[in-house]
Amino acid sequence: MPKDLTILDLVILEKVEKDSLMESFSGKLYSSFFDTASMLGTLQVKKLVRISSNIGRNVVNKTELGDQVLLYANEKNAEPLEGLDHVILKSIASGNKSFEQIKGDLNLRSDDLSIHIFKVIKQGYADYEIRNGRLTLNITEKGFKLTGFVPKGQPQMVQSQTVQKPQPRQVSVQESKQLDLKSVFSPFDATPSEEEERPMGPLDKMFAKLVFYLTNNAPVVLVGVLILIAIILYFTGYIQF
Repeated sequence: MPKDLTILDLVILEKVEKDSLMESFSGKLYSSFFDTASMLGTLQVKKLVRISSNIGRNVVNKTELGDQVLLYANEKNAEPLEGLDHVILKSIASGNKSFEQIKGDLNLRSDDLSIHIFKVIKQGYADYEIRNGRLTLNITEKGFKLTGFVPKGQPQMVQSQTVQKPQPRQVSVQESKQLDLKSVFSPFDATPSEEEERPMGPLDKMFAKLVFYLTNNAPVVLVGVLILIAIILYFTGYIQF
């Protein structure tokens, strides 16, 4: 088992069929021809594939070592998940999407990590995407349900809170204290309607009586004022009858 094996190596190795053409791998890996040639060249350096160049075509085949590595990985895929697989899934869910990030996060050997990532992919707990020669890992819904992962900063359990509508504020309106004018003409002192108010004095009574008289006899008072003004003008010589 090559110690520098990566998950990208396993994914590419699985796609290699007998007498595969390098030119056809650009579509399989969603990468340019140069990126594809670079990735297959890396597998050849690791002795996982063999590239035979002919005029106008490059034929790719798995080596004996490549077949053994892929066979071992597929045997591991049939095994149930273990603790390391759960740790890998949580690392992916936390935002480590590249192989290098997960390796640095868990401090695992490259070949061991590759076998376990390949395993969780095959069992549907994770998925991958290849663009321009780079492989990105993502956790699937099945993986989230398995790990019960909660993003950092979020509570483990979110308790439902009942939103209570604010109760309307009760405003007490104090009734205005009015003067009882009818009591002016009673044998008792005229007082406000509330017992706690101060009793009226003589001046208050006189003013209240005057207001009451003027309010109810305004025409008579007006006529009297006009007659008084006319008398004053007559005696001063301003008018004559």
